[in-house]
Amino acid sequence: MRGSKDRVSVLPKQRIPRISARKAAEVLKNCDQLLADSKQVLADLPRVGFAQFLALLSEDILQLAIQPDSCGERARARLISDIVPALQGNMAERHAVSIEDIAYCSNIVVPCLLLELGRRKRHIEIEFPPDPTDSSARFKICVGQPYPSHSITNQQVLRLVSQCGEDLVGLCYFGDRESRGWIEAELESQSGIRHLKARSGPPSPSTGYKQ
Repeated sequence: MRGSKDRVSVLPKQRIPRISARKAAEVLKNCDQLLADSKQVLADLPRVGFAQFLALLSEDILQLAIQPDSCGERARARLISDIVPALQGNMAERHAVSIEDIAYCSNIVVPCLLLELGRRKRHIEIEFPPDPTDSSARFKICVGQPYPSHSITNQQVLRLVSQCGEDLVGLCYFGDRESRGWIEAELESQSGIRHLKARSGPPSPSTGYKQ
């Protein structure tokens, strides 16, 4: 399956909106306050589910947390520091979480933030499992009509990011049609199913995306 690195850009590149350092400071402050106000939700996260927590995050927090710079790194670290122990059901021992657990959970949770952003922009449909880091977790994802829904594991989510990361950004931010086609093709490849409603052939080279 073709990866984003195989993309050949022939059209003007769309630029992903970037939160400035000045605004990022405000967003980080809001993120800290949100987490402080959401201790009960975090404490009950195994029961209420991950989607309930995502619903509390503003679009600015989501966007900053997936921004590839130092401000984004701070936002990711702040979220992950609370999400990981919450998913493990023990907020009281948050400082005892191992580096391995943090890395494992972060690799799964951060793509979820991008998917949630795409859902809010109505470019994709996604249903998150109660605990996305659980090995038995299933995500229900649809890249839009006329494509079908797919049930995938968290490892398949990681493969999707690895194989089609740039296209996933293009779809979630802009609803890019060609990116949608490539992601659907990867989902079909993972499931081993070809759907009649999917496009009849590979899309032409798609638009590149710049941070």
